[in-house]
Order: sequence, then structure tokens, then C-alpha cells
Amino acid sequence: MKYLSNFICLLNNDGIPMIPCNDEDLTYLQKMIDGKKFPEAYLEFLKTMGRGTEHTFLRGHSCFMDELFIINEGGRELLEENDFSKNLTENDFVFWMSQGCMFCFFKFNEGDNPPVYFYSESSDQDDFYKIADSFTDFLVGMYTKDKNIFKKKD
Repeated sequence: MKYLSNFICLLNNDGIPMIPCNDEDLTYLQKMIDGKKFPEAYLEFLKTMGRGTEHTFLRGHSCFMDELFIINEGGRELLEENDFSKNLTENDFVFWMSQGCMFCFFKFNEGDNPPVYFYSESSDQDDFYKIADSFTDFLVGMYTKDKNIFKKKD
């Protein structure tokens, strides 16, 4: 593991059980993105905990295998419902959603540990903005309950 090894060690040390995606799940997801390639850091996430965790980490958030198809469409619908001036493109993948009113995504073409972008219907955003310099930073921020996780980064 290149990107998440330290983070996975932390979860293991804290006794967080993780349920990985299986090969069938990964094949199905690959079909979903129609020839694009998932970033390596995200694949590591899927291969270690893509079907969930059994404690508090990411529990209650839509980000695991059973909801990935729903949240990708849900992100687009949320933007439409709110008459948001921007749209998600085929290069964007929504990997996290909360309460159906906010979501995070990465861009397929921004490397193996891409930045994370955010949208919330409760803010007065006029564009998506970056909240983490990498997918790994996003996970660490979520795990440590960083109070600034959803703040705009330069």
C-alpha cells in the first residue's frame, strides 16, 4: 500500500474493523466509470474498507460500496435542485455524501492521490472548492474530526 499504509495502521491500532470490497465489487465499479481509472489512493480505500467499518469512522456517511451508485447520481440531482451554476463532469467522481445535502468528489485526471472538492447546499457557494490537498488528507481529517475539514483550502 503506497498511500494509505500509515492511515490503515492507525485504524488497526485503534481497533477499527474494516470490510474490504471484493474483486467482484471492484469489477462492477470499474464498469461504472466507463474506462476511466480510479486514483490509486481511492483503490486502496476500496480494497481495505470499501464495504464499511464497524465502529464510528465514516459510519452514517454515504461513501461505501452499497451507496456509491446512488451518491454519484445524488450529487448531480442536488446541484440541479438547487439551481447551482456549475455541473459535475464525466471527469468527477462523487465518493462521499452526507444527509443528501453535501458531497465531496475528486477528479479522475488529478493523480493517484487527488485533491478533494466540496459542495454544500447550505452555503452560498458559487463554485466547488478544494477542501483537501489529497484523498488521504481527507480521510485523516475525517478520522481526527478536524473542525476545518470542510473549509476552503488555497
